[in-house]
Amino acid sequence: MQVVRFTIDLFRPVPLLPLTVATRVLRHGLRIQVVDAVLFHEDTEVGRATGLKIRLADTPLPERVEEPWDLPPGPETGVEVTWDGFGAGTGLARFHLDAVDIRSLDDSFMSLGPGRAWFRLRHPLVAGENLSPFVRLATIADLSNGNSTALDPRRWLFVNPDITLYMHRPPIGEWVGMTSAAHQHASGIGFADTTVFDQTGRIGRIGQAQVIEPHR
Repeated sequence: MQVVRFTIDLFRPVPLLPLTVATRVLRHGLRIQVVDAVLFHEDTEVGRATGLKIRLADTPLPERVEEPWDLPPGPETGVEVTWDGFGAGTGLARFHLDAVDIRSLDDSFMSLGPGRAWFRLRHPLVAGENLSPFVRLATIADLSNGNSTALDPRRWLFVNPDITLYMHRPPIGEWVGMTSAAHQHASGIGFADTTVFDQTGRIGRIGQAQVIEPHR
């Protein structure tokens, strides 16, 4: 079985306090399985994740014409993202500052507009445990929202209350790349759309809804 869809719903801010996780199998089929995990702080549900898994098979496919797409330059050509604001200088360990190496290909995270960048985790998610390809990708999926930044974050909030990752194959290697664009409307609703790839080709897509508000 391989995880092909992974959806996270973020219901409220997650406190830096003890948390518990409850899991259950929603469907246990031979070809398709669905699992659910709920994150609690005390009795309050703060988030939920759902994973859809499909049985792997050896399926010879006919030759077909695919959408043209050129693999972007590798991470060694990117510029390491350094942060001005966003928690920098506070002395607190933060995910985007300390846990992930980001290499921008076209000023993503540093200028407004669609972004292309490579991402690599600096540390294991759980101490002493190796990162699986799925965990490596799922852990950094939320950064696609920042990779698509189209509004000045000093003036606007564009919070994503969800993340949905589709993956038709797992990533190969440490680096995962993203090409991201934000589509935003005066209704206060946006959508961040991301193509995900590794150094051998495309591997999936990430979608995130956005709640858009001016800073108060």
